[in-house]
Amino acid sequence: MPVSRISLRRLRYFTATAETGSTTAAARLLNVSQPSISVAIRELEALFDEALFARDAGARMTLTRFGVRKLAEARHILGAATAFEVDKRGDGAAGEVQIGVFRTLAPVYLPVLLRLARERYPNLAVRFVEGDLAQLEDWLHGGQIELALSYDVGMPDELERELLAELRPYGLVPAGSRLARRRGSLSLHELAQEPLILIDLPHSREFLMAPFWQFGLQPEVRYRATSLELARGMVANGLGVALLITQAPASSQITAVVEKPIREDTVRQPLVIARAARATRSRASELLAECVRAAVAEATAAPARARPRAS
Repeated sequence: MPVSRISLRRLRYFTATAETGSTTAAARLLNVSQPSISVAIRELEALFDEALFARDAGARMTLTRFGVRKLAEARHILGAATAFEVDKRGDGAAGEVQIGVFRTLAPVYLPVLLRLARERYPNLAVRFVEGDLAQLEDWLHGGQIELALSYDVGMPDELERELLAELRPYGLVPAGSRLARRRGSLSLHELAQEPLILIDLPHSREFLMAPFWQFGLQPEVRYRATSLELARGMVANGLGVALLITQAPASSQITAVVEKPIREDTVRQPLVIARAARATRSRASELLAECVRAAVAEATAAPARARPRAS
């Protein structure tokens, strides 16, 4: 198929329809007529001789398996075209980049990342989405995001990972409790004697229980929370203890809880930048990756300077 027959306009119309779910919504988004969107999609399907969308009984248009693959390719092509336009204008520190951030990591690292990106590259437009581990993987494969800041928990081999840090679990206990007053670190055996507040997210729940299972312990899970803020609030109110990986942002510390290191040498959580292996790395994504590294370094160092811990 001649490359000239695949115009960027058609790819934009196809991508907008896939993202909005209908040609009508895509037309509104792009400020063009709905028939022009429909014609472009029919032309692409004729060129490929295969359907990109399954037309539902309603107005909703759902990508076929072939369409899903072509959507990822279209996004890569459009991203490369955007980078080319930016380079043509002579501003290598401009452009737009999409990043996904694991939901529990976002409060800690994302504000620092956005501040650093704005300070270093004011013409760089950063778009972000928060998601769980499975969503980040899907978005990377589908091309919705160019890179992800995530934990490396069961990531497939086709995703490239750049290790930023290895984080150790710590115990979170009420400030006035017996465990908070104990000098030094806590053992998992001590923590397992208390009611446990478990972060209940896909993959996270298993990873946070693994240190207990490693030593043959089965703590009582009293409550399940889907956010760090809720888990910390529960611990602060004396409802139990928690085993966590992600630190709290320095801006939202709760003085009614104490973080205690764990005595046992147990699993560590790799914190990574993940990318789709076949994706073209735009200049904008490389600039943002630089800011991600700096943000992780800054946020990781901040607790040691600012957060009070029990001795």
